[in-house]
Formats: sequence, C-alpha cells, structure tokens
Amino acid sequence: MSDERIDYYEIRSSFLECCYEGCRVKLNNIARGSSGLPKSDDGMGYASYQYEGVYQLPVERLMLEVVHLILMAARGPENVEAYHRNEINKIFSEHPLDELIQDIGEEERKELLRDMKLLKLL
Repeated sequence: MSDERIDYYEIRSSFLECCYEGCRVKLNNIARGSSGLPKSDDGMGYASYQYEGVYQLPVERLMLEVVHLILMAARGPENVEAYHRNEINKIFSEHPLDELIQDIGEEERKELLRDMKLLKLL
C-alpha cells in the first residue's frame, strides 16, 4: 500500500457526507415539487452513484463496501446487500485479508476488523 491510500475514517466520513448531500438534494426536489429521489431512498443510493469507481486500491474498495453494509444495518434490500457482499468476496478472491491490511495502522485496522466481524465477514 502507498502513503496515498485513503484511510477508513476518511472513506466513512466522506461517504456519510455524500449520503447527507443526497438527502438534501431529495428535500430540495420535494420543496420544488419534483419527486427527486425515491421516497424510500435514504441518501445511500445517491452516495453509491457518486462513489462508483472512485477507489482503485483493493483495501479502499473493501473499506467502502464495509461502510455500505454497516449503513444498511441488515435492513435490506437483500439484493443490494448481496451485491456488496459479492464485491467483498471478489476482493478477497484476489487479495488475502492479511495482505490488504498489512500496512494499516493498528487503530484503523481494529476499527475495520470490528466492523467486518459485526457483518460476519470474518
């Protein structure tokens, strides 16, 4: 990994900020009388679209997928959760977890692994 890697905290924070912006877009559209995002959209769909293809490093992609699943909190939809779990499995099929986290600081590693355990990825 390089020094240019985006850490887990920044990925989480920036994705949450984008979710927030998605909700603001939705509220703005409602105020103008247009439907905007679907009623059930919590901003994650907007953020997911904005973050599509942003991260290139496997560990960053893993982190973003973990953030997606944590924010879903097992609320579904099941096909979306399955998609993110499948993306994680693809990353693991190409890169062992030990390799992915070898250059991550201890606190960041603990946080990521804790989230992965909550998701039963470990």
